[in-house]
Amino acid sequence: MVKYRDLTIVDVTPDHRIVISCDSSGGIGDKDMDVVKTDPETVGYFTTQVALMELLATGATPVTIVNTLGVEMEETGQKIIKGIKKALKPLNLQNDIVITGSTEENIPVCQTSMGITIIGTIEKSNWRRKKARKRDLAVVIGIPKVGHEVLDDRGRETMSVSILLELLNKPYINDILPVGSKGIAYELKEMANTNGLSCNIYDKSDINLDKSAGPATCAILAVDREGYEDLKKSISIPVKFIGIFV
Repeated sequence: MVKYRDLTIVDVTPDHRIVISCDSSGGIGDKDMDVVKTDPETVGYFTTQVALMELLATGATPVTIVNTLGVEMEETGQKIIKGIKKALKPLNLQNDIVITGSTEENIPVCQTSMGITIIGTIEKSNWRRKKARKRDLAVVIGIPKVGHEVLDDRGRETMSVSILLELLNKPYINDILPVGSKGIAYELKEMANTNGLSCNIYDKSDINLDKSAGPATCAILAVDREGYEDLKKSISIPVKFIGIFV
């Protein structure tokens, strides 16, 4: 078992490995003590999106989703699970992914909390077939947003599973890393380190490299120089150059 970025990797056969991702959310929902008010379906959707994008970016296929909900099943839990299924919809794998979990039925709760674990599989021969290389452009797609900013954005400037699936099919993109609460600068260093590189950061970039990206509202890409203009034209959310891998 090894750690790779925020993922846990387990070799289960000579040819296959399991990829495990997870995320959590607390204080966001429609209960009395929630800090950010929104419906439970939205909480389920965005929490799932974070773990799902991290797993999909490696090329793994999700097979099981475990939700651990610190709320009652009726009716908050049901709404959260509806959001989980909504996040999976772009994959067209609803019938192939097992969803299981647990809820809090003993104690009445006044604040929403949930955790999610996604288990996926990948053939070893497909593991990291593409990697960031020297002279690749470091590009951010989407804008880092958190809390109410995410709810107000409504997908205009933020990443989604559908956009990630588009990116995975572009031949000039060599690596993808969704950004979470640690911000772009942290994840950029993580991408460089895991590829044996460093990155010269473009100091005129107008994007906040240290801000939390909440539920993975943006992602870092390693892009062939020849593909950058096509990327900007083909994606509907902001695409920003932030540096060069060296």
